[in-house]
Amino acid sequence: MTLSQLIAITMSAGYGYDAAKLWGWLGELAKGRNGYDDAGRENHLYPHIELLGYALDSSNMDGRHSNNILWRHLSSNEVSQLVKAAPESLNAVTAWLQEVSSFPPNLTFSTSGDLVSFNAPIEVVERLFMAKYAEYQHEDGSTIIRSLSWSVPADLVNHIDVVEPTNSFFKPHGQSRYGGPPPPDWENEHRIPTYEELVEEDVLERGHLDIPLAHELSQAPTVKEACNRLAISIVCLSVIYGTWGYQQKASTKNSISLVNFLGEVNNRSDIDLFLSRYNPSAAEANAAYQFTTEIIAGGDDQQTPNTPEQNRANKGFEGALDAQTILGLSWPVPMTTYNVGSKPPFQPIEDHQENTNEPYLAWLQYMQSKETLPHVISISYADTEQSVPPEYARRVCKEFAKLGARGVSIIVASGDWGVGKNERCVLDNGRSKQRRFAPSFPASCPYVTSVGATRLVGSEIVGFDGRGDFASGGGFSELFSRPRYQTQAVENYLDTLGNEHQGLFNRKGRGYPDLAALGYHFSVLWNGQAHLQDGTSASAPTVAAIIALVNDALLDKGHPPLGFLNPWLYSDARDAFTDITWGSNRGCNTSGFPALRGWDPATGLGTPWFPKLKDLAIKARFRADEPWYIQP
Repeated sequence: MTLSQLIAITMSAGYGYDAAKLWGWLGELAKGRNGYDDAGRENHLYPHIELLGYALDSSNMDGRHSNNILWRHLSSNEVSQLVKAAPESLNAVTAWLQEVSSFPPNLTFSTSGDLVSFNAPIEVVERLFMAKYAEYQHEDGSTIIRSLSWSVPADLVNHIDVVEPTNSFFKPHGQSRYGGPPPPDWENEHRIPTYEELVEEDVLERGHLDIPLAHELSQAPTVKEACNRLAISIVCLSVIYGTWGYQQKASTKNSISLVNFLGEVNNRSDIDLFLSRYNPSAAEANAAYQFTTEIIAGGDDQQTPNTPEQNRANKGFEGALDAQTILGLSWPVPMTTYNVGSKPPFQPIEDHQENTNEPYLAWLQYMQSKETLPHVISISYADTEQSVPPEYARRVCKEFAKLGARGVSIIVASGDWGVGKNERCVLDNGRSKQRRFAPSFPASCPYVTSVGATRLVGSEIVGFDGRGDFASGGGFSELFSRPRYQTQAVENYLDTLGNEHQGLFNRKGRGYPDLAALGYHFSVLWNGQAHLQDGTSASAPTVAAIIALVNDALLDKGHPPLGFLNPWLYSDARDAFTDITWGSNRGCNTSGFPALRGWDPATGLGTPWFPKLKDLAIKARFRADEPWYIQP
């Protein structure tokens, strides 16, 4: 409790006080406390007195802007200098403690000198703060020693900020659930936040964020219990999407994989550390060192620590996110990683002169040569569609179709720039340039299942992060026409959209994404340290893991794996997804496409609910002569 929250009352008192301030008063016991017993006089308390110091705000940083102190983390010493108490405050409080306590208190001080602590019998603490301490009991039987009111001498009001323990009745927990500032107004009011409110939240420095762990939860945890909306874990994902508690029965028949391009790798020591925190059973089974890695076209599999240059390039960050999400959610499904080198054909476009396209075809040709394929493949990479030569893109898309026909579900991230990066929203056909949205490839290929991103827990919205240019990718292909399986869904959306963004996109193109999942602030272990990562690169492996679990249920029943998903998703499986109807995927200096009821090019059909998806898959009819999804 801070002074700003308390009512000051002047009163006369003993203990040598001429006047005192009654700072804390709780006239009625809070709900959940059932009476009290007098605290044993022999008990000791360990009070903390926080002194008023220099506020850590911009008013005390005016002279430091030139050193960019606002744009980097502060060292421990810098923080101490900013919040340390004034010498006169420290001296006044110390003198008071020594005078009133009638014993030489064993005082300890924080590094910054803004916190004074001591150990004393309850009767001494009561005399210091003019308080009456008692033992209160919560409804669950746990107890706490507190006072309904407390005070200090009036001449110390300008020196003391907080005293604890006094009349704070927070219930003690073994682990906290929230490491950030108090909940924002929109959360307390149980409403969807505005875009501006979320941007304001994104730019706050959060510091440490506590993340619920599986062993701390009940057998049937709620989303609120399992999730910290500012730091998403696989524990949270399993509860939100319904995989929590699912027992695999056919993992030895099952398989899942991911692809690493552009020198990415999956560091096993980081994965092991991640699993030990969030999936201890997988860690105990040595899962981080059991998955298979296959090297293609000169790919890399570096397991030694990064060099400083590699750290600056975030080498292994993408690979960490993909592998940790998949193993964390789908283990013990066997996982294979494909590490692919080389670079594919590239056609430069304005402001995009460097070839960072992924070598899809080299990898796809390798996959086609294999007798046995994984049932699910997750791809967390995206190019601007117009940076890929059309003939190359069509060839790659055909290769994806081949894999789908062989029973492989290909899950692809929809991209992280909304409807297009602001500087790349130009369609150049070699003869003229036209302002246009910039769709993503291979998400625009009709033979992959494209996954967009959401944020928030409970009531998800279109994913974005106000600190940067991340917005969930989605739109309409300029290369691939609309497939029949999504005709009705897309036409319904376009009818509702009307003439908005007229001329900026291909109304007859393949619409994407197909689905969505959380893609904001994923907890990742990289270089031995915890980080938060945004992007559809988090959403795609999440959906891939869920599809792998659906395959487990199918394989256990003797059915084949799902294979190419989309025709089924847009028809019989539609009821297995939670529709997202708030937000839009900004980009190209526009608001982008809004999320509306039904399919939309921001979140597709919505987010998966595993129990329903599994049940619908088990009930689906399978034909022995050809894949069940083949259209005549």
